[in-house]
Amino acid sequence: MNTKNPIKVHDEYADTYDASVKEYHSHLHELLFGMCYEFIQPGDSLLDIGIGTGLSSVNFARAGVDVYGMDPSSNMIEQCRKKGFAKELKQHSLTDPPLPYHDKAFSHVIACGVFHFFGRLDVYIDEACRVLQDRGIFALTVATPGQGEMNSDSDSWVEVRTQWGLSLYKHGDVYIERQLRRCALEPLKYQRILQKGGARKDIVFTVVVSRKISGSAS
Repeated sequence: MNTKNPIKVHDEYADTYDASVKEYHSHLHELLFGMCYEFIQPGDSLLDIGIGTGLSSVNFARAGVDVYGMDPSSNMIEQCRKKGFAKELKQHSLTDPPLPYHDKAFSHVIACGVFHFFGRLDVYIDEACRVLQDRGIFALTVATPGQGEMNSDSDSWVEVRTQWGLSLYKHGDVYIERQLRRCALEPLKYQRILQKGGARKDIVFTVVVSRKISGSAS
């Protein structure tokens, strides 16, 4: 099975992405927002890494947060732009570091439905921390290994080939916590969520909310 390019895939179904999320009863983006709500204030700024059509950050905008977004898919960005809530949108890929923002540019950073497309996450978490202000929140989601794939508490990740042609990367809890603490990010909350896959295999995701420690070097 040939592995498809995630950016090309997202370009192809950008106009039906929101409908697909509803079809699969996915509420990962809403859970992430709810877990972050106590830490945000109107007038804060937030960078959504991999903003897509904006599902993950639109509720932040409704709460009075200024949303900035980046995504490698031009079609996804266009769908997000039509919703009219983002202060700024940039076409940029995580695989082309550094992020196009200056140090400590944002009050908060989120990455929802992004990191399960990558194995090693250190460079991406480094960049998220670099553009995050002290005491700011970094919230992310990762796919979590299931029974027989790898222990969820592993300090590693596993690649899983999917029937729709994409590679999915599942990260152990210890690996994620180690990467966060390495960047002076203090984990605050964890929550598992089962994503129903319909005819496809269900996937367990983990939402992690962390906070940047004041005075860190990043």
